[in-house]
Amino acid sequence: MSKDKVNKFFKIINSYNDFEHLLSIIICNSGPTLKKQKTASLIIFNENGRRLNKLWDKYKSKVKEKLNIDYFELKKNQNSTIVIFYNYEMLKSNLNDKLNMRFLNRFGYNNEMNLQQCMQLLSERYQKACPHEIGIFLGYPTEDVVTFVDCPDKECKLIGYWKVYHDIEKAKVIFQAYDLLKQNIIEGILNGYSPIKLINERVYL
Repeated sequence: MSKDKVNKFFKIINSYNDFEHLLSIIICNSGPTLKKQKTASLIIFNENGRRLNKLWDKYKSKVKEKLNIDYFELKKNQNSTIVIFYNYEMLKSNLNDKLNMRFLNRFGYNNEMNLQQCMQLLSERYQKACPHEIGIFLGYPTEDVVTFVDCPDKECKLIGYWKVYHDIEKAKVIFQAYDLLKQNIIEGILNGYSPIKLINERVYL
């Protein structure tokens, strides 16, 4: 996408009211999750620009209602809020996967924990640093997450939405699908669709 289009896009969303501005940021950064192509998406709301941290705090209930998606605040302070938006059934299935849970066992997770308890532990671990197992929550391939953790010096084959060590062709297809969806959402806004209209008319989402 050209630089002119990107600049025009930001000019448009900066002209929105606070709620629609926040909504447009969330839609553009979590489109694959909203479309159920991806298990979850991570967004950091900070104090720059329109003070997204404050807007999120004010409108999060309205956002959840409008987008019909679950979320969990992993870390929050005066300057930022780190939020994971997720599809409940997809994430539950990910955490119930035997291979995933075997890996998660290393970090204190276990089969007896429900999704909310797993999220709480992830949040507790996030207070010190971004925990590597978050890749499992975000729906990254297990083998890539494990290699990233166990072989930190190994050179990856591709960097996109995650570091790819194994099936590069499959990852390319997924990355292209995510990029295309984001591009379509941006094009929709450039063509006059407000984020509310994109949602209500299920345009691209």
